Amino acid sequence: MVLTAAALKWRAREAARARATVATMQAARAATTAGPHGVGGGPPPAKIEGVRDARMLHGDAHHTDRAAGRVPVSRPSVVWSRDVGGPVEAQVTVSPDGQTLYAASLGGALTALARADGTPRWTVSLGDRAYATPCVADDGTLYAGSDAHELVSLTPEGKTRWTLDTDGDADTGPVLAKDGSVVFAAGRVVYDVTPLGYVKWRFAARRKVFTAPAIAPSGRVVFGSQDHHAYALSPEGALAWSTDLDADVDGAPAIGDDGAAFVGTDGDEVVRLDADDGHVVWRANVGGFVRGTLSIARDGDVLAGVYGPTPRLVRLRAADGSVRGDFRIQGTGAREFGVHGGALEDEAGALLFGTQDDDLYAVDAGGDLLWRFHTGGDVDAPATLLDDGSVVFGSDDGKVYLVRGH
Repeated sequence: MVLTAAALKWRAREAARARATVATMQAARAATTAGPHGVGGGPPPAKIEGVRDARMLHGDAHHTDRAAGRVPVSRPSVVWSRDVGGPVEAQVTVSPDGQTLYAASLGGALTALARADGTPRWTVSLGDRAYATPCVADDGTLYAGSDAHELVSLTPEGKTRWTLDTDGDADTGPVLAKDGSVVFAAGRVVYDVTPLGYVKWRFAARRKVFTAPAIAPSGRVVFGSQDHHAYALSPEGALAWSTDLDADVDGAPAIGDDGAAFVGTDGDEVVRLDADDGHVVWRANVGGFVRGTLSIARDGDVLAGVYGPTPRLVRLRAADGSVRGDFRIQGTGAREFGVHGGALEDEAGALLFGTQDDDLYAVDAGGDLLWRFHTGGDVDAPATLLDDGSVVFGSDDGKVYLVRGH
């Protein structure tokens, strides 16, 4: 019997789906037995460098969130805190010289803060709520989006270089491609824009794109949409593949060291997708929405924040999607309450992540709690580890905190 190309493709997809179903069942069984303090992976492999002073969401275009340096081992003290005029859902990023911190707020402003004492250097109105993490280029140029349907480019002094009107809310964190162009999503459109503000290409999904795009080593741009699909585009913006995942894809992707893409969905799943053609390698049911940006530990494990009814940070093996461990927080029983996003990993394997119980948590490489720091609002924004071991992060109480160990 001769099979057509379409039949061969169908058969391959059905085989992949069967393998994925087995992995999902295995992961679900593992999830029921994982201990409350099992999220640690032990000391990470040596010689895998982390990012110092993150300048974009989760530190790099792959969204790994591997940081250089070490988090405090005991509960840190507040060096300073600064009200920036509205809840902070975006990660605080850092200037190339490490001396200025950039915080976007739902009050609609981007504020530059002196690292030493939190004094505002300048504040720029973005016209509407700013959910997106500001991105900082090597020359200090800033890129920030807002719900005013704009992406703005600013000098290090806060002066506007250019403004790009977008087709919807520019509420996803921009990332930098190898050629210095800026990739971000607004509404249902993903854009690639040159440093001078010219649109290289745009690609429209069928529905809203809530995920910050990630860029694979090949240059492919990976993102998810509320049309239930994950997408990969070529560096020139052409569709490489799209995969239907049967639920909104709101968990921004992270890219593994082998190029594999991992995304989270409102179908309570973390999904691994093949780098070449996007077929599902495995699907892991983690028991709650996965809506924040994923991260990748140095040993390759996937770190995901999970919403209720059992809110937690979960650690998945990249090879098969089985749950290696988790760290649970006290839930409310609500599906809309949880942990928003994967954890930052320091060079010793400690994890740092915020939760909607208003706390920032630090967990050691063995999975045990090091400390928790309480704020006056949800901590949905990823934390940033600075080169001196200080931690800077925002809270929905409208403040940016810089804390340091003793």
